[in-house]
Amino acid sequence: MQLSKVALSVLALAAFTHVHAKEYRLERAGNVQIYSPSQNMMTKQIPEQLPQLGSEASELNFAVQNETAAIIPLCPTLVTGNQYTLNGATSGAAACYHFEISERSKTTALLFGQSGDTNVDLSVIKHNEDDSLTVIGASTNAGTADEVVIALTEPGHYYWYMDVKESDGSPFHFGAVVATQLDAYEFNDTVATATTLSTGQNNITGNLDSANDIDLYQFTAVNGQDLALNFNSNGAADYIFEVFNNGWVAISQNEPVPISGLQANQVITMRVRANSAVPNNPNNTYNLTVSSVVASFSNNKVSGESNVNRIPLAAQSNPYLTTQAYRNVSWGVTLLDSTGAPIENATATLRIIKANSDKRHTFTTDANGRISKTVNLGTCSPDIFNIEHTEYSYGYRNRWRSEVQLGGWQILIPTNVDADNDGVIDLIGVGGPNVPFVYLGHICDQDLISSVPS
Repeated sequence: MQLSKVALSVLALAAFTHVHAKEYRLERAGNVQIYSPSQNMMTKQIPEQLPQLGSEASELNFAVQNETAAIIPLCPTLVTGNQYTLNGATSGAAACYHFEISERSKTTALLFGQSGDTNVDLSVIKHNEDDSLTVIGASTNAGTADEVVIALTEPGHYYWYMDVKESDGSPFHFGAVVATQLDAYEFNDTVATATTLSTGQNNITGNLDSANDIDLYQFTAVNGQDLALNFNSNGAADYIFEVFNNGWVAISQNEPVPISGLQANQVITMRVRANSAVPNNPNNTYNLTVSSVVASFSNNKVSGESNVNRIPLAAQSNPYLTTQAYRNVSWGVTLLDSTGAPIENATATLRIIKANSDKRHTFTTDANGRISKTVNLGTCSPDIFNIEHTEYSYGYRNRWRSEVQLGGWQILIPTNVDADNDGVIDLIGVGGPNVPFVYLGHICDQDLISSVPS
């Protein structure tokens, strides 16, 4: 599907909120007896002794914290990564189980397999060091729909808390999947927690910590400007990159994909998910750039110091030294999107060539889309000698002799798109096929030969 001429639809939240709990891999660990915290959980009175769960749960870990622990669990302890089954729940009851997190992670708590008239809500509660409780996430879907709570979990103690709204006694399952290999953008598995990208240019490096991980990103095209998406990775087959356009549309990898026809403030939603045909490797990473297309530039100027005693065309006409400087050149340019608005965090490069020196000075635009920098020209080794010119100043006729190193400059501005499909990002700027460089005269030495009243 060619997205460059399609206006993407504004995101519908409901299309992304459901997660299929059955997609998560949990080890079957048998049945557990219902432990209802009743007032113990609500008033936080620690029970004197945890209940015995019987022979069906003999393989479960119900270890009570040792006497030196700061926190004693309020409910029986179970192990993450397992699938547990509850039978015989009654309407209006609650069930509670404890689990422990040993390192910073993303925890996906699950309640699934409801049937008949069963409707159970799921919360994840943290037992804080000061012995208080904090609900860090809840899922309250209607009827028998799966309940999923995804949260960043620091090391500590947590609970599955299940509120039985309705039940005919039929069994259901619960568990939790814990992932520890997180990137800087976790957690963003749902639209509600999607990573909001800046209105400027964005460069993201991430990973998928499990086969079930999904990374969601949202970009707001404030001006309705044209965009360019580019997705690549060191394990390209691991990932599927998609954009929401009245449904998820797969996007090509390793090449810029333009998107146009957007309205002002339109939200673009993107996701990265695992390729189920390839084993997940959390050590592989992907790179995603979401950028406004740089369509034009303005207010461009490259100049030497304000006090430069310029060599006129009559003195050095071949080539004419368009830009002249002693030590530094000042450079300014504003980068604009397809609507003419300035772009923040876009880049441009001032390339300066002298003799065997080829230096590229790359800078990033500020919030006003502007680059204003001073660049040092480095060592000056003249290759044009004995350039004489006359200057009139304060009633005197001054004769000067100069030594100059010839050079040239270009301004290179990546547009972020490859319009001609040659595999190279298109450039705009100053200097190109017709006028490759603007001549630069680096003035190494300038001597006053004579000065007489005019």
